[in-house]
Amino acid sequence: MALVKILSSNLFAGTGFQKLEAGKVYDVDKAIAEKWVADGKAEASKEKGEALQFEVATPSAPVSADTSALQAQLNDALEQLKKAQSDAETKDKEHADALEQLKQAHAEELQAVTKRAEEAEAALAEATKKAK
Repeated sequence: MALVKILSSNLFAGTGFQKLEAGKVYDVDKAIAEKWVADGKAEASKEKGEALQFEVATPSAPVSADTSALQAQLNDALEQLKKAQSDAETKDKEHADALEQLKQAHAEELQAVTKRAEEAEAALAEATKKAK
């Protein structure tokens, strides 16, 4: 524990986050004191001070929400997600099939044009031979 004199007028700490008075000395945890001093919110002190207790707040009443309704919503959301994933996979397959068909059609057109170009080159070579 360390004694600190509060310099900041806007500092809250302890159980219930009580407002600490500027100029008053408090006894706080050493790590917290070092942080406040480093931030310029407090300075180390040798005077006797008030001890602050830091506690972890716990809920006053147990949480007893209707989990069946929440679980039903989660199940519905999961089903929607599965359906969306299935639909996306179906669309992906359809797009892949369409792309494959386009590739095949393009390959066939390319083959036909290549064949026609080769025939034209052969005819040109033949005509050149005859002209000589």
